[in-house]
Amino acid sequence: MKIPSLSLRQTLMVGVAAGILLPALFFAGFQVTSKLRTERALRVEAPLNQYADVLSRGMAVAVWNLDRGVAIELVEAVMRNPDVVNVSVTDEFGETFVQRGEPTDDSARFLSEKRDITYNGARVGSLSVVMSSQRIEREARSELLRFAGALALQVALAFAFIWPLFNSRIVLPILRLREGASRLARGELNESMASEKKDEMGQLSNALDTMRLDLGALLTEREQKTEALQRELEERARTEEALRVSQTKFAAIFDASPIAMSVSLVEGDVRTIDVNSAWSRVFGMERGVAMGTNGLRMGIWVDPAERSRCLEIVERTGEISNFKAWMRRGSHGAEIYCDISGRMVALGGERVLIMAFDDITEKHRYEENILQLNSTLEHRVQERTQELTDAMGQLRAAQSELVRTEKMSALGSLVAGIAHELNTPIGNSLTVASTLQDHAASFAYSMGKGLTRSRLDEFVTNTQQGAGILMRGLQHAAELVSSFKQVAVDQTSLNRRTFDLQSTVTEILLTLGPSIRKSAHAVVSDIPADIVMDSFPGPLGQVLTNLINNALLHAFEGRAHGTVSIRAVLEGADRIHLLVSDDGCGIAQAHLARVFDPFFTTKLGQGGSGLGLNIVYNLVTKTLGGTIHVASNPGEGATFSMSLPRKAPVISPDAV
Repeated sequence: MKIPSLSLRQTLMVGVAAGILLPALFFAGFQVTSKLRTERALRVEAPLNQYADVLSRGMAVAVWNLDRGVAIELVEAVMRNPDVVNVSVTDEFGETFVQRGEPTDDSARFLSEKRDITYNGARVGSLSVVMSSQRIEREARSELLRFAGALALQVALAFAFIWPLFNSRIVLPILRLREGASRLARGELNESMASEKKDEMGQLSNALDTMRLDLGALLTEREQKTEALQRELEERARTEEALRVSQTKFAAIFDASPIAMSVSLVEGDVRTIDVNSAWSRVFGMERGVAMGTNGLRMGIWVDPAERSRCLEIVERTGEISNFKAWMRRGSHGAEIYCDISGRMVALGGERVLIMAFDDITEKHRYEENILQLNSTLEHRVQERTQELTDAMGQLRAAQSELVRTEKMSALGSLVAGIAHELNTPIGNSLTVASTLQDHAASFAYSMGKGLTRSRLDEFVTNTQQGAGILMRGLQHAAELVSSFKQVAVDQTSLNRRTFDLQSTVTEILLTLGPSIRKSAHAVVSDIPADIVMDSFPGPLGQVLTNLINNALLHAFEGRAHGTVSIRAVLEGADRIHLLVSDDGCGIAQAHLARVFDPFFTTKLGQGGSGLGLNIVYNLVTKTLGGTIHVASNPGEGATFSMSLPRKAPVISPDAV
């Protein structure tokens, strides 16, 4: 077919269009193709391998235990990826265990990975994951179409701007130059071709005019150019010699390389054309044996399928790196694990494959040993974790028992104090009662001898005095018993009731009287008489008891007398602010942040258990529904401030 002749204008326009379109289309196609390969590797191939590895490990226990529920959950988690087409799990007998997705064909649109499922070293099934690259390809086509549209618009705008410029500044000046060149070819050298314009066409016209003037000197210059050509040929010969030397140096470097390397010619089949000394040492073959053949025929590939996959990657991408495969020293030698890399290059119109083989057998064994060690380490960590969990359970049980013991100890101290307090009024009453008994016997004896008025008056007076003393002692004992009974009932139960704060605090201080008097310190109370609470008096009493005992034990060390103050003020209509303060030695700043921690005490082994303030904190924040804070400066005493609701929240009170 004869190509039609084009005019200069048409040729220039076609050239401009081709110059804009072809490079742009080439680079766009290359960019889209490269991006498609990258996206496919990142979004399909990498997730495919990851899914296959994760599912093969996660399915082991499910297949071994025939737990289809767990297996289905794992498979459906992978199927959430829209690129996953099919996931199939079979048991060791080849029967389908779990399958999700649609059947696929063997087209390039689908990539698949298969894994054996092993449990404790035994194969219990197999896994197949199939992913599609259709979505990525659709995105690539869409991007290419958008680029083509933008390119078409660009070409149209380019034509609109370039056409007038080409016509006025290039086409017309070239036509004038063509006429001048025709005259010059005919030997008409009299007419000048010079131009007044200073652009390239004007310069070309001036150059042609100069050529017209210098045409007579061409014959002389021809001989000079012949001599220059001879010198150039001599220079080329020297260059070729230098090239041969360079090739010799390259061959020496190639042969001296410590990495096993081979050079193969790719002409349908792969044929080895050269190997270096390191290759001969690694594979145990002489260079002459390897020439003209390939790795498959030499038997150095343990698995021929690995060789096919390696060549497929090189054919597709033009290079390969970090490809791991088992190979053999000679056709029947020991197996070695190699890291293979290579690149396809074009030399003299032929495709040449340069491959490098790095023996990493020892490194591979080290990595396997490390993986096995990590697996054993995880098992040991699990055992230690279980031991720590058991220890924590035992520690919590011990803490609960210590808290219960602390409560019973406080109640025992309360009973001992009340018993001591009751001893005085009951002892006095017993003395008075025995005295009255003696007076009654003496009066009866006197009646037998004859009763006088003075004797009767004396008996009545003594009886009235004794009855008064007896009533006062028994009434005091009854008050003590009543207070102790109420406080004991409150502290041994979590009954909720409405109570007067002032009366409750008074009863608590009454039961603590023996302990307070024994310490030689004082406890004063300033509670308004109109504060009524709907809360838990037992936990509140235990809070005050622990705070007072804590102050008596810690606050007045080295001091003969000290005072603990209890004050309460209303905070609005729904809350009270309860403060327990002392004028003792205070709390060290380093200890303030830890006073409520369990088992923290500065009197370990000297009467302090470290649980009192922890119990206080739990009762205030959990049972009573309030907050507690401590403030102290060394030498200025300490203040425990509590903000409590007058009506406790409706919750199940903590047993602490």
